[in-house]
Amino acid sequence: MRWIDAALIFLGLSLDSFVVMMNKGATIRDLSFGKTLAYALIHVVMNLAAVLVGYGISYGLKGIMSVHIQALTGCLIIFGMGVFLATRAWKYRDTEEKLDRDFDYGKCAVLAAWTCIDTLFIGACFCFNGVSLGVSLLLAGVITFLTIFLAMRIGYRWGSGYSRPVAMTGGILMIIFSIYLLSVFLLQR
Repeated sequence: MRWIDAALIFLGLSLDSFVVMMNKGATIRDLSFGKTLAYALIHVVMNLAAVLVGYGISYGLKGIMSVHIQALTGCLIIFGMGVFLATRAWKYRDTEEKLDRDFDYGKCAVLAAWTCIDTLFIGACFCFNGVSLGVSLLLAGVITFLTIFLAMRIGYRWGSGYSRPVAMTGGILMIIFSIYLLSVFLLQR
């Protein structure tokens, strides 16, 4: 898998976190630039940890799996995540933009931990499909930071009215790229 493919897959995945944090940004009264940076960095740390864990688990499994099974498993993980995200987005209901006075760094860390579970699976997929750990971590860090930072600022300024289409786009992107990667894999055989 090329790094650009991995970046687009991670971008599709990160749109799920984008929606969550856009909704959260819409409920915070005073969201300063500094707080936005801190919230984005909390998400980056959690996503980097998830990539490391996923990559480590799949690295251990690579010794018992053939290259073909690894590539197929990686494509199926991406496809499954895309279907899950698109289905969840389809059922998504608008959130009430009610002021959240209790949101702090600890609650952000819990929210980041929940939203990065799927990143663990993508970390495994990247390992199976030959994306280096360095590139995986770089993509996770940069894309997560930009996604969360922008999501919170957009939610704070304009609300969370675009949640469903954004989440649906992320799932559909992942489905399309899983089919693309599977076709590339099959053509190389």
